[in-house]
Amino acid sequence: MLDLNFIEEKPELIKKTLKKRGMLELINEVSVFLGLRKDWKKTKKELDDLRHKRNIISLEINKAVKEKKDIKKKKQEAKKIAQKITRIETKIKEMEKKTYKISLKFPNLIAPKLPKKEKIIFSQGKAKKEKWHKDYIQLGKKFDLIDFEAAIKMSGEGFYTLKGEGAILERALINFCLEIAKKNGYKEICLPVLLNESALFNSGHLPKFKEGMYITKDNFYLSPTEEVGLLNLYTKKTLTKLPINLTSYTPSFRTEKGATKGMIRAHQFDEVELFKFVEPKNSNKELQKMIKDASQILKLLKLPFKIKLLPAKDLSMQNSITYDIEVFSPKSGWLEISSCSNCLDYQARRAKIYYSEKGKRNFVHTLNGTGLGLNRVFIAILENYQQKDGSIKIPNALQKYCGFKQIKLKTKKS
Repeated sequence: MLDLNFIEEKPELIKKTLKKRGMLELINEVSVFLGLRKDWKKTKKELDDLRHKRNIISLEINKAVKEKKDIKKKKQEAKKIAQKITRIETKIKEMEKKTYKISLKFPNLIAPKLPKKEKIIFSQGKAKKEKWHKDYIQLGKKFDLIDFEAAIKMSGEGFYTLKGEGAILERALINFCLEIAKKNGYKEICLPVLLNESALFNSGHLPKFKEGMYITKDNFYLSPTEEVGLLNLYTKKTLTKLPINLTSYTPSFRTEKGATKGMIRAHQFDEVELFKFVEPKNSNKELQKMIKDASQILKLLKLPFKIKLLPAKDLSMQNSITYDIEVFSPKSGWLEISSCSNCLDYQARRAKIYYSEKGKRNFVHTLNGTGLGLNRVFIAILENYQQKDGSIKIPNALQKYCGFKQIKLKTKKS
């Protein structure tokens, strides 16, 4: 969230940010916020004056008692002031709740010089497409790697089951991505899948993205991304040594309205997350390092990819800047496989995460990135590494994690 004083001091900047993000419906909320803050200050002064008056009367009563004078009128006056103070305190609390609720609607500030349209800033590898190429669904069926029908029977549309070498390939990708992250200095964390409302509020996923998440009967939320859990490791803490680099693998769950039969958009999916707590002065440099760390995996797998800088209108509300990494698949096209973002102090302010420097406390900056979205890496490997003879080669860097070098049709023994 944004600092309340900052919103009050820079209302035009907030309006400009909302316009660039395409959130025009919230522009009037800035004026409502300013009006509430003005009334709050006026009412707060009234409260402070009454408290001062109450203190003076208390002194006068004490003095009258010592001098054995009548204090009946003074006591009645003090009682009336006390009752008025209680009413105003209740009013102020309601005003603060309204102001705070409005402030939660405002997104993060955006980085300067973002493009009006997504901009490709880097690409590597050739996007080759052959007439004989099959898509991952055909390949999954041919080699008995994916079973959509079984998943639909037990869970419904938007789920899939991996079998045999398909399941092994997925597990290999999890281990491979985690190992690369650890080599790059990220500490591995194992996180809960069920999260409470506070954790999702801290990350910025609540209240805005509530409809996109699954909620249990006990009001737990199924994790939509490991970003949430990794952020909340340090809620209400002051950090002394930065940066802190973390990685985690946990299944993620989203309602995904467009999820149907397939792996590209699914209700449950696997991803390895990268997360950083950094000093503000280093956050842009650390973001570039995160992008490099995420894209390194695609380089090792020798998959064609490109990196795009997103415009303001495509940013999530907690992000100030986002780079998307897309991988090419011959039949499925370009697939978003990672998003690396700088949230500045937006999440840290909600989660109350500080760092200490020279005796002063400041909010940390938080960065998050996917390293990588494994369902889409799975697709890219099947489609890019299929051979003309009908087999599927396993990328060299992944072979030791799989235990096999290729996927081919099993020959029936006579």
